[in-house]
Amino acid sequence: MKQICITGYNSFIGEDFYKKNKKIFKILPFRNNINNLNKIKKFLKNKKITHFVNFAGLSRLKCETNKTECLNTNYNSIKKIINYFNNLDSKPHFIFISTSHVYDYSKKKLSETSKTNPRNIYAKLKLKSENYIKKNYKNYTILRLFNVYGPNQSKSYFISDIREKIINGKIINIDKSVRDFIHVSEVSRVIKFIINKNINDTLNVGSGKDYSLIKIIKFLSKKLNKKPILKVKNKKTKLVADVSLLKSYGFKTKVNEKYINF
Repeated sequence: MKQICITGYNSFIGEDFYKKNKKIFKILPFRNNINNLNKIKKFLKNKKITHFVNFAGLSRLKCETNKTECLNTNYNSIKKIINYFNNLDSKPHFIFISTSHVYDYSKKKLSETSKTNPRNIYAKLKLKSENYIKKNYKNYTILRLFNVYGPNQSKSYFISDIREKIINGKIINIDKSVRDFIHVSEVSRVIKFIINKNINDTLNVGSGKDYSLIKIIKFLSKKLNKKPILKVKNKKTKLVADVSLLKSYGFKTKVNEKYINF
């Protein structure tokens, strides 16, 4: 049986993956601070882990308010773990959770070779971590996640934030941008697929569909039976995934009505 160490086990995506796969794989949640390499070494000692999935990291909002902690958690910790793994005889498959925000905006769907242009410290450090992994480690997969949504999501995410603002009658500042949304259950399925297939690559993880942010707000308001207070800017950007590379490995998207209904 595959033995998988995960960090950030209580994060939104990490918790979903753990609950759905704990009976399929032997999952070992690392419950301490990822910045403490000695504790990671002690935790992994004498454990024959085959995979290491890094869910841990500061969110975009937390990175903006604490840049030093963001640097340590979202980059320096990754660098230290990769260096440690390189000294092991049996090197685990390192799965790094990255972001679509490493890309530049584009009117076309974004492939893994599209131009990168991270616009904030969170995205910049994700791309910096990607590059360090690619340069210094062979057994890896990088997953560039587009907008993830699902139940019990924190307010730092778009859909949960908008839902809360509609309910409480708060002003929603929005523009005419388009984004790609993927359900957390699909993300967990992708990670499971990567583990089972032992895929080493950089992959987009999204629905491949474009959703107008304004239309999503209107859809949510209809479900909540409450009119939103909108301030719309005449600006439009687009971040939508080309997921053909992921599909070329054999991954089949699971269509489920609950995924579409946000």
